[in-house]
Amino acid sequence: MRDQAQGLRNLVKKSNTFDRQGERFNDITSKVITITSGKGGVGKTNLTVNLAIALKKMGINVLIIDADLGLSNVEVLLGTSPKYTVKDVLEGKKEIMSIVEEGPFGVKFISGGSGMVDLANLDEERLFRLIESAETINKYFDIVLIDTGAGISKNVMEFVMMSDEVIVITTPEPTSITDAYAIIKAIITRNFDHKINILVNRVQNNKEADEIFYRLSGVIKRFLQREVEYIGYIEENGIVSKSVIKQVPFMISYEKSSISKQVEDIAKKLVQNKDVSEKDMPKGFARFIESIIKKFKEQ
Repeated sequence: MRDQAQGLRNLVKKSNTFDRQGERFNDITSKVITITSGKGGVGKTNLTVNLAIALKKMGINVLIIDADLGLSNVEVLLGTSPKYTVKDVLEGKKEIMSIVEEGPFGVKFISGGSGMVDLANLDEERLFRLIESAETINKYFDIVLIDTGAGISKNVMEFVMMSDEVIVITTPEPTSITDAYAIIKAIITRNFDHKINILVNRVQNNKEADEIFYRLSGVIKRFLQREVEYIGYIEENGIVSKSVIKQVPFMISYEKSSISKQVEDIAKKLVQNKDVSEKDMPKGFARFIESIIKKFKEQ
């Protein structure tokens, strides 16, 4: 048992640098970015899928993990149906790379399904197997996007807290802004010390987006004593619903549109910051999984 525990620690001892300049990230350690929201219906999954495509177009190897335990919408938006989920890995039926599905433009994704809540019930052998297989994710993918459910449930918060960075999506609706503040407050009060990004969706123009961000960030700074980042905005556009109906992401079906350009700008911001502090260095997907399991087992 002791040797196995040491093996787990050795598996996640990797160099952690994140510096992309046209090739691969140095030392090949995946950066885990969780995308979440205070309330449902703000376009979170749509943004995740199209952001993944924008990153892929930049030459970045990206993997989406659908961790919305209630509604697995990633596969719907990608127009595909996965044969296997994380549960198959936990049961020893599949290795993690064999459950990776491919969507449009070569975007890869994994369906979490009910397997994500089974992490707390892993025995030592299956735990070791999962961490070992998760290490292969670091070898193949530069960025892992975790699409969570909405709100501040235990499962959502654990995914957020163990990630390297988080994007919180809001819309101009007062309830959406209030709920975005609520989840950011929950994140901060749990001592999340990595970057928190705000993305404003379904706005009329950049002026409206700016006003919403500065209003929200001002309240956060005043009452929570924390700075948040403005990663961008996406305008209200009928293209989005048309793409959903066609099950073809707008980054592909309307790649020259204004909202596709806005998503591209967001993708660039995610990878252009070279001067990151030591605490913001990516831990890698294997350590993300290890941390999630540890937290689930504590509860």
